[in-house]
Amino acid sequence: MSDNQPISDINSYQKTKNKRMQVRSYMQTRIAAFIMTVVVIAGQTWIAHTINLSFAWVLPIISGVLLIASVLVYTGSHISPSKFARALSISVVVLLPLINLVCIIWFIYDMLNPVTVTVSQDLLLAGFALWVVNIGVFSLAYWETDTGGPEIRRLGLPTVFHKRIYPDFVFPQQSSADTQLHPENWTPGFIDYLYLSFTTAIAFSPTALNPYTHIAKVMAGVQSLFSLFILGLIISRAISL
Repeated sequence: MSDNQPISDINSYQKTKNKRMQVRSYMQTRIAAFIMTVVVIAGQTWIAHTINLSFAWVLPIISGVLLIASVLVYTGSHISPSKFARALSISVVVLLPLINLVCIIWFIYDMLNPVTVTVSQDLLLAGFALWVVNIGVFSLAYWETDTGGPEIRRLGLPTVFHKRIYPDFVFPQQSSADTQLHPENWTPGFIDYLYLSFTTAIAFSPTALNPYTHIAKVMAGVQSLFSLFILGLIISRAISL
């Protein structure tokens, strides 16, 4: 930038630069979760096909349309989520656990059905895949709902549905004042929520952090119940082989 350039041009350049940085931050915020959503949808489709769920082909269509819509409805700058955009994003993470629940119910039916065409090994593998997919599903749910969404946490945008919002999960980095242990103004990323989901599935409760709000406690409780139930089905299936 030249020293003789008008101040208005400098301000315009700075705004453009800031906008590009925000767009880049937006993409960095969403890319990991987008990939996880695609993996979850693919996993749920394979599970539904393996356990002979008759309407398996419908699942990727519904989830895929919602996923694409939840990305495209954001503004061109990708930095100002509207209420409609947030509602679509949340609808994806609400739908995915419901599909998992349908798969669990059908898994039980397939396991108890004496005329099932699913061989025991395939059904056992489908059960393990269902448990793994469940970890991905709830990592997306935690990531999308905590503190009003990833844009609010990462980019510091205004809240969408509430004037003020508190964190649903409090990580150790957020409660520690020692800046030698974590960067200043640390915010959780998708990997942190994936770790939260994994430990909840293993230990049947969140570890190393605390669920503070009612919605956080409900989600963690539901995941623990799902995980315990799926593992019980897998063990019973393995014993019967």
